Amino acid sequence: MTGPVPQGVRIVETVRALQSRLCTVYALDPQVDASEFVVDDAARDALRVRLGAVVDVSREALLVHESSSNGDDEPELCLALLLEDRLAEASVEDDARLDPWCALLEGVSHLLYVVDRARTGRSVSRLELELQAEVDKYVGVWVSRREAGHRPDIDLLWRRLFEGHRIEAPDAESVDRYRAASHFAGRYCRYLGARYLSPRGPRGLCGLWPEIRRFWRMDQTEKLGHIEALPA
Repeated sequence: MTGPVPQGVRIVETVRALQSRLCTVYALDPQVDASEFVVDDAARDALRVRLGAVVDVSREALLVHESSSNGDDEPELCLALLLEDRLAEASVEDDARLDPWCALLEGVSHLLYVVDRARTGRSVSRLELELQAEVDKYVGVWVSRREAGHRPDIDLLWRRLFEGHRIEAPDAESVDRYRAASHFAGRYCRYLGARYLSPRGPRGLCGLWPEIRRFWRMDQTEKLGHIEALPA
């Protein structure tokens, strides 16, 4: 007889599944195992002591810390994926538990994006991270539900992810950044839904994968320019 699966184990399993999902969707080679960077509630205090810095207390956050403790000219990039234990209840198939699933996906999205940009020597902004994560949530939910045998309502999904949300952030700058990311991602995902995901779309799924894979590899300027150029 086995007991319930601990929350930490469930989160790690979900993080691995989400990394696999994003790597498949965007045709990425996994550079790291995202689950190895997970920091649960109990480990946050130890991380604060180790880094001597403020550790984000939100339910999901990617901590990026540069260290040159070895005396090298090239700083060492330290990453930690902070995930609250309560996110273990996440489920992409249950509307009541979709929000924590999206939070986990957002964290994995941030981690994979930062690792890729660091590996290729490209800079990345916070707006760029948030914009891509918002797109990843829309695509991730749609793909996951479809593969589970459902027929996702693209309009309902869009409204669920991009309308009526209260933005909670520590300062006005962060609020503006999240609002901008949601605006641009919402416009791009509306385009994806109408052109590729809708049964009435002119391109269908065969055109979806090249489009979103190309978008993922764009930098912030290219992403925003691409979105601005979309038909209204």
